[in-house]
This record gives sequence, C-alpha cells and structure tokens, in this order.
Amino acid sequence: MTPRFTLRGDAARARRRKSAITAATVLASGLGVAAAGGSGDVEAADDFVFWGTPYYHSDPCIRGSVAQLSMGILHAAAVLEDGTIECWGSNFFGECEIPGDVGPGPFQVPAVQASAGEGHTAVVLADGSVRCWGENEYGECVVPPWVGSPDNPVRSVHAGVYSTTALMMDGSVACWGNAAAQDCDPFTDLPERGLRRLSVGENHTIGLMDDGSIRCWGANFHGQCDIPEGVGGPGDRVIAIATGYSHTVVLLEDGSVRCWGDDSVGQLSVPRGIGTPTRPGIALAAGQGHTVLLHEDGSVACWGYNSGGQIEVPRSIAEPHDESSRPLVDVVAKGLGSGAIRTAIAFCSGDLDRDARVDGVDLGAMLLDWGGRDGCRSDIDEDGVVGAGDLGLLLSNWGPCGS
Repeated sequence: MTPRFTLRGDAARARRRKSAITAATVLASGLGVAAAGGSGDVEAADDFVFWGTPYYHSDPCIRGSVAQLSMGILHAAAVLEDGTIECWGSNFFGECEIPGDVGPGPFQVPAVQASAGEGHTAVVLADGSVRCWGENEYGECVVPPWVGSPDNPVRSVHAGVYSTTALMMDGSVACWGNAAAQDCDPFTDLPERGLRRLSVGENHTIGLMDDGSIRCWGANFHGQCDIPEGVGGPGDRVIAIATGYSHTVVLLEDGSVRCWGDDSVGQLSVPRGIGTPTRPGIALAAGQGHTVLLHEDGSVACWGYNSGGQIEVPRSIAEPHDESSRPLVDVVAKGLGSGAIRTAIAFCSGDLDRDARVDGVDLGAMLLDWGGRDGCRSDIDEDGVVGAGDLGLLLSNWGPCGS
C-alpha cells in the first residue's frame, strides 16, 4: 500500500529527526568524542578510521576483521570477514538492532554488504537476499518479495533518507519506500540491464554501466545530474562514482577526478595535483558538502565543507603509504564525516595489535590492561574485566593467526 504523505506527517518526522540528532550530539559531547582531524592521528593497527563526524563514536569496539564499512548520518555499520554485522551510534529508530538471524552462526545467514542510511540499515546476505531494520515510516524497510529471491539475487543495497535502492545481480534496479523521494524516481531513462554499481545520495542517484558510462536520476537543482559531455565515453570511461547532497564526483580510467553540481562550499574545487593521471585516484566518496579521495599511492585527500573537521585528514593517511601499516583500500563519507578502511587481514583472539599473529607485543598490551574494565581490546572473553581467562585465550592462539 502506498503511504500517505501529509505536511503534518513530514513535520512530525522532521521533529523526530531533529530530536535524534540533538540527542546524538549531546551524547557525543558527553563522551568527549571529537574529530581525529589533521592534528590527530590513527593507529596503524586500526581496520578503519573516521574523522569529522560528531554524531557517533569514531573508535568502536569491534572484535574481528572489517571487510566493508558504511557511514550513516547518525550511525555506522560494518561487515566483518566472517559475515558478522557490527553497528554503532544512534539507535533512535532501532537502526542498530541487528536481527538474530543475520550473522555467521548456526541458523544465521552471513552478511556480505551493509548500508547505513539516515534512520535505517540495510544489508545484503550471502544468499543474495536483503534484510532491513530501523525506521520504516515510508516503507523503506518493507523489502519487495521479488527483491533478493533465489531467481533475483541482489548485488548491493543502498539505504537512503526516505527510501532503499537495490542493484540486482542482473544489472536491474529496484527502489522502495517513499515514492516521492527524488532519488527513487522512476527509472524511465535507464536500460533494463547493464548497471554494475550505484551511488545513492540524499536527493539523486548515479549508476555506473558495464561500458563505463553513467546514468543519473533524481533532483537536479544544482546540475548534479547534468553529466559533462564526454564523461563516460571512449577514453573517459568512469571506474568509480560518488554522490553528495547536491554534487556528483566520478573517477575516470586514467585516475583523474571530475566533479559537477553544487560548488557553494568548494566541494567541486579539486586541489591542484590531486586526482590526476600522474597521481591517480583509486576510490572516492562524497559527504554532504565535501569529497574524499584515495590515491594509488595510499594517501587520502579531502576538500569542500569543513564545519566538523571532515576534510582534515589524519596525518598518518595523508601521506603515501609506507610499509609500517596496512594499505588503505577504500574511503567512505556521509553528512559531516569521512573515513578510510584498510585491507582486511587474518584475525584471531589475542591479536591485539592486528598484525595477524599473537606474540609478545600482544601479551605486553594485555598486561598493561590487566584488571581493567574497559571491555574491549584485551577483554577477549567479554566478561567485563581483563584477567586470567583472557590470558589463557591469548596464549592458546600464540603464533601466526590460523596456524
């Protein structure tokens, strides 16, 4: 059934959203959460790093190796190598209440990709189906029965503000939720097949085709869907796409960056020497009014709006990669936040410094935490205190992970 849309309903939703953001901001302030920023740094052992976002903790306790990461406005979600879903931040709408049948355990189905929207979370499972939880005012979590069926598996899912979009394995697209949401406009100008990647912004969507061309639908009030002539054509084929609030960014096959749409806060003003054929990019992301780029040399660059430190890249990832840390493989962005993720490694209990082995460094770190009640790094048995049980588990895995 199509939801009814009224000004009263929209106003109520806006009040709830404002309350959620206010509550998250107060919580972040109380916890002392701040941007990592250019004056801060990150540990080489971290699977990922966030900077800029004030709405949720940037250093959650995650036990396992992160394979994929998604930033939302008020919450974040990560898929671990074993198919576990981790979620942290706001739970105002139940967006972090992970269903019991999602995961790697018995009678569960592992997750392979997650998307954190504004008030809901959507994931693709290993069987090609889609699960969704959290806010459902417009039916954004009511997955159509044919989406993710055995005959119609899903490649990726994208949680938006009012809607959810799925890219099917056959290259077709499905969208559900608020039919009035501009990013969920009818796909009248799209071919039935051939899409291989999507980027869903707050008001518009970009699709990357198999041949390197792109399609755009949704809002176009700043020209964010006016694809420049030649982009996506022979010699300028697109390899990566990103959508901000009202701007679009793509990466061409020569590693150069092209942007169009709104430039009111500099989100299109690519710094000199960034994302060029001589210093090519390999991945990109876009937030509300800023852009994040990962170079082939492992360095990250940001430009645009900087109200929360979202373009102040931590020092250790602003420079080309060195052998002292795992290389970065992707970047993420949403709202006022930015992030980067490192290549996944083998993980085992006791590997506290995340170097794929349990050794004296890990033992020393545990002894420093001994008796503490932090409940994360060294609390392997998750009993709330670092003690003999944790030491036993660490010693039982001594040596290379998986040996």
